[in-house]
Amino acid sequence: MNFNVFVALTVNGLAMGVIYALLAMGLILLIRAVGVMNFAQGDLLMLGAYITCWLTVDLELPFWLMVLVALLCFAVVGLIFMFSVYWPLRNASYPAATVIATMGASMVLKELVTLLWGSLPRSMPSLVRTEDGSAAVLQIGSINLQWQYVLTILVGIVIMALVFFLFEKMYVGKMMQAAAQDAYAASMLGIPTIATIAVTYIVVVIMVSVGGYMIAPIFMVSTTLGSLQLRAFAGVVIGGFGNIKGAIIGSLLVGLIESFSTLQFSSYKDVTVFMVLIIFLLVRPQGIFGERIADKA
Repeated sequence: MNFNVFVALTVNGLAMGVIYALLAMGLILLIRAVGVMNFAQGDLLMLGAYITCWLTVDLELPFWLMVLVALLCFAVVGLIFMFSVYWPLRNASYPAATVIATMGASMVLKELVTLLWGSLPRSMPSLVRTEDGSAAVLQIGSINLQWQYVLTILVGIVIMALVFFLFEKMYVGKMMQAAAQDAYAASMLGIPTIATIAVTYIVVVIMVSVGGYMIAPIFMVSTTLGSLQLRAFAGVVIGGFGNIKGAIIGSLLVGLIESFSTLQFSSYKDVTVFMVLIIFLLVRPQGIFGERIADKA
């Protein structure tokens, strides 16, 4: 393997790892906020890809207007998802009711996009294009990289940094964490728990939907994009369940493993990823940054 191939595979793997990391961060944030594993996470990414494809290809909005309308749509989707899937079942006597509801929401989202935009996969133009409309290539010496992969990495880094700054450095982030840890105590202190949960859902949906927009030109826009959440789950487990830093690093590792496995096992890259996951579950089930939980007596 020469150096050019190594760099190209690394960039491609990091780009996909960033997408998985956005999904994984969203999973961790929802678990921290409402204690629910969202099995519709990948389908929210898929919906984001369809919405941006609709705004860009069908309505042909200019980029700046498309971004504003898309963000508004993502925020509305986040609120609808929260009030239809989580909120009615938040006090259910059956603890797994909300998790099952997210599974149902996954199927609803697939059927919804099929009803609105059809069952055939759709193509999405790259963000950076040549004069003939094809995907532009970034040339560094003898190395050729697709601009879409490079932009995916940059945009993903910016989003993850902004989300980290929101939750770890800003006062509103502290309020959201307080409401997540003890909703009753937070409400006694005057923190509106419903608002903090709503903001969390909005942030998560915007984050994963932007990931869908970035990944849409690389893959065809179809309902199969929802399956990307399986790699995000693998990244969460490998990095350490519940640890945001671990989820990001684990997801990047999944992307790199997936990319480099194409050298020898192009048809079995998914098998390679999940074999690594199984090895982690056997050797270090708590993940890279997780802490071992003692067995009960």
